[in-house]
Amino acid sequence: MKRKPFKRISFIQSVLNNVYKKLVFLTLLCSLLPLLLVSVISYRLSYRISKNHTIDSLKATNTQIALNIDNRLKQIEQLSGTITFYLYNLYNTPLRPLSSYLKVFSDSKNNLGTIKGTFHLFQIDVFLPEDRYMDAGGNRVDFFPISGIRDYNMTPEALYRQGSSPVWIPNKNLQFPASFSPAPQNVYTCWYAYRDIDNETLHYAFACHIRQQEFSSILANGRNFDAQSFVIDQNGTIVMAADESKICTPFENAGSLWESKDQSFEVDRNLFVMQPVSDRGLLLVTQIPMSYIRQSSNVLLTFLILAIVSIICFSIVLNVSASKIFTRRLDILTRVMESLKASKNRESLSLLIPMTGKPEAARDEIDQLACTYKQMVVENDAYFEKLLELSLQTEKLNFRLLQSQINPHFLFNTLNTIVSCQSLGDIELASQTIINLSQFYRHLLHDPDVLIPFRQELSITELYLKLVSVCKPNVITWDFSVDDGIEYFLTCKFIFQPFVENSITHGIADSGQSLHIKIEIRYEEDSLLVRICDNGRGITPEKLRELSDTFGRHVADYSRHFGLGNVNVRLTPYFAPPCTCIQVESSGGGTVFSFCLKQIYKDDSHDLPDTDY
Repeated sequence: MKRKPFKRISFIQSVLNNVYKKLVFLTLLCSLLPLLLVSVISYRLSYRISKNHTIDSLKATNTQIALNIDNRLKQIEQLSGTITFYLYNLYNTPLRPLSSYLKVFSDSKNNLGTIKGTFHLFQIDVFLPEDRYMDAGGNRVDFFPISGIRDYNMTPEALYRQGSSPVWIPNKNLQFPASFSPAPQNVYTCWYAYRDIDNETLHYAFACHIRQQEFSSILANGRNFDAQSFVIDQNGTIVMAADESKICTPFENAGSLWESKDQSFEVDRNLFVMQPVSDRGLLLVTQIPMSYIRQSSNVLLTFLILAIVSIICFSIVLNVSASKIFTRRLDILTRVMESLKASKNRESLSLLIPMTGKPEAARDEIDQLACTYKQMVVENDAYFEKLLELSLQTEKLNFRLLQSQINPHFLFNTLNTIVSCQSLGDIELASQTIINLSQFYRHLLHDPDVLIPFRQELSITELYLKLVSVCKPNVITWDFSVDDGIEYFLTCKFIFQPFVENSITHGIADSGQSLHIKIEIRYEEDSLLVRICDNGRGITPEKLRELSDTFGRHVADYSRHFGLGNVNVRLTPYFAPPCTCIQVESSGGGTVFSFCLKQIYKDDSHDLPDTDY
């Protein structure tokens, strides 16, 4: 066995028996080896470049598609407030007289039909209790009893457990009423429900249906014919797809996709590029076969091999020139990035016009990168301006809060009362009023954003009531009812004073009427239920709607309801689900404000100065 290598070497030596043959052999060897090495390296490099460019392009497209899908879903979710408003009015409309209820029912149906047409919904289904259900269709808005929820792949129990949060469910071949759609439809449904916690039942529910064809068009837009896009949930089920036949089917590699920390990886000769759809528990997945990338790289590989074989020297010069052309745009993009990093000057973005000004079909990966970067800069600038505007609004809100709290008329009336008491010889009442006024303004001038215990907030409220009751000719009484232990929980400062001031200012009908104000704070599961009640003359329906609208939109309008709207805005981070804003009720006599707050407690709260109420 050892003799065979020696025999081969002897054979080669016998063939290469002169200098010419050896030179030819060495020349061929030196030419072929670099050619083979360059070919292998070129293939690997071309393959890697093609893969990276493909991934970048898919990521950029996925980002835009995910944003479009999320914007569409958010649009539907934002409609829920408007739909809930109409259904809430319908639900709270008395059934007698029937003509009034039918009018509200008809108006609600027409309004929902307008919403459906304006926002291009496929269908809106409303589910009401049996006694309030009317068999009415039209405008692609159908009303059903609550028991009909099960006909749409949903159960009342599931909606009750979900609470006020939206539930998105994909439906394949869902059968709608024959009068509306004889053929089954593929839809993506958003469910909302308003529940009665005391009776553990649903007051009403509604479903907004969107055609899956709409999302299929979004997923297929701008894709290579070899690429396939899906949206899957955390259970691995396809909820959206360019091919509607795959909706509601399991995705084979779903487990690997959710477990992966990278946005792209290879599985079974396929490249997967992923993009989360906001924080919805949905994942946009684009699948493209690796053969597509290899096919793209083979074109470049063939060109390189032919160039090297035909003329090696010229290929070097050609590659250098091509590299300069290729990297010129990257250099421009790099300079623009460095310029924007060093200053806020946006004039350097004009250097990207040769790349961003091309038609979309003529753009390559670098052009797309330049477009994406320019769009990112513009969006970041807009986002910064929005943050700045919100910051200014917050500062203005706090400033107006302090202005609204220090009421000159209240101070002047109190001082006049003190002077009157001294003139009449009631020195004790005048002294106590001065003490109360001093304590009230001492609390008032402290930081309004600091959380304080309920006992201290109620003490401040009582000081205010004592001062006002001295100035008013009316008999004003009050009562604070608080469950044990709640006085140590924390809350925002000056949240009761605007309600009390509103009751005193608007609740007293004439100078001889007495007024009683009651503040209750009770435990409510994992939250605190706060109620401010009075027996005044109440609020007119028009004012009640304005006030409810102010609370629902979470605004503090300086022209109306600023004090109460301000409290609602400041309490927004501390509302306990399902409460999202302050609720107000008034039916002819008396007014009730109610809301639920989170249980916020600090161990060192007992170190704060103790005050009785």
